[in-house]
Amino acid sequence: MVKISKITFCAVDVPAMVTFYNAVLDADFTPLADNLPGFHQGAIAGIPTLLCPNSIAQVDARQNRQQFDFLVDDIEKIMQAVLGSGGKINEPITNQNGMLVGSAYDPDGNSLVFIQSSD
Repeated sequence: MVKISKITFCAVDVPAMVTFYNAVLDADFTPLADNLPGFHQGAIAGIPTLLCPNSIAQVDARQNRQQFDFLVDDIEKIMQAVLGSGGKINEPITNQNGMLVGSAYDPDGNSLVFIQSSD
């Protein structure tokens, strides 16, 4: 059996990323501990998630190397939350094979795809 125990995101703009993921994906990011400034813990899609300042991690990526596709109940609401919390729309919502699909960038420029069943 293989399970994901935690995902770690390295963030350039930690406050903007906290705002974005809390608003868009209900991540509930909160500061981890006083002795680890900038670190935040929460959960995305039920998976424990750690937000780490890139100033500590020193990741040198020109663009994200992973992309998450999220199944959502209300894609319109999600895309509005993206715009209202520092994100940018990459591809507007379209109907693709009976699914509503749209994509966006978070404040650090990572791409995300949102999918809603059009049933």
